[in-house]
Amino acid sequence: MIRATNRLVGSLYCEVRAGSAVNLLKHSETQPHTGFAYLLGSGNAHLTCRTMQTRQSSTGNGVSTISSKFHDDEANDGFLKRFIKKMGWIDNSSARLRMSSCLLYESIVDHINYAEFFKHFAMPDTFNTWFLITELHVWMLLVRSMAEGAEKGAAGRFLRNCIVETMWNDVTTRAKQLTMDNPSVVRPQIQQLSEQFQAALISYDEGISYDDKALAAALWRRFLSGRCDDYEKLELLVGYVRKQVSMLDQLSRYDFAIKPAVKWSPLIDEKRPT
Repeated sequence: MIRATNRLVGSLYCEVRAGSAVNLLKHSETQPHTGFAYLLGSGNAHLTCRTMQTRQSSTGNGVSTISSKFHDDEANDGFLKRFIKKMGWIDNSSARLRMSSCLLYESIVDHINYAEFFKHFAMPDTFNTWFLITELHVWMLLVRSMAEGAEKGAAGRFLRNCIVETMWNDVTTRAKQLTMDNPSVVRPQIQQLSEQFQAALISYDEGISYDDKALAAALWRRFLSGRCDDYEKLELLVGYVRKQVSMLDQLSRYDFAIKPAVKWSPLIDEKRPT
């Protein structure tokens, strides 16, 4: 299991504010926003999965733009860089780690089958449920980042904060895609979402640090909102999280922090009956 798990309880809450949604909002208040009351599913409006997976390639600071630049840089690497990588000398620069954070986050939003979660757990297709699924996978990346930090000093913490910052940038971009224009409710709703995110990190940290019962309780409270009476589905979710955490733990530093190669497993194994 994750090498630094027992040192993580509460650690994310203390330091994640560096990339919090509220701090991010301070730099974008002059831009048009949409109403998050609508986004969070408080009304009858629903958002299709295809809509939420729409990427904004024209956004200068978007994930896809940075990802493309990263791949271009990789293609243009000279002999010296290739030799350094082959010999195992790792680039610890903040620019490299920031690019990696975008690719790690992109591995979630572009490759996780959100519709599968919506269907299996009878979750409404809203922005709030999309965020719950994204939040769970982002947390697993943060756990792996902190395990990296336990051995590599501040690099893991920096990577973790960059992942959180990338997530909030994406959340803000997706919010702007909706047509409802009610800027007055944006700030309090984002603050509420940010507080829920920080509380979820603590809850998930505690769950992964103990046994499956503790993890199941955390997932039931946050991910399933306390509304799941099918314990087989809860057991499936616990097993899914354990499997993904184990997969991330087995990745080398190069495959996780330098040139991410994260391959998420499907929620339901094809060999296992649903």
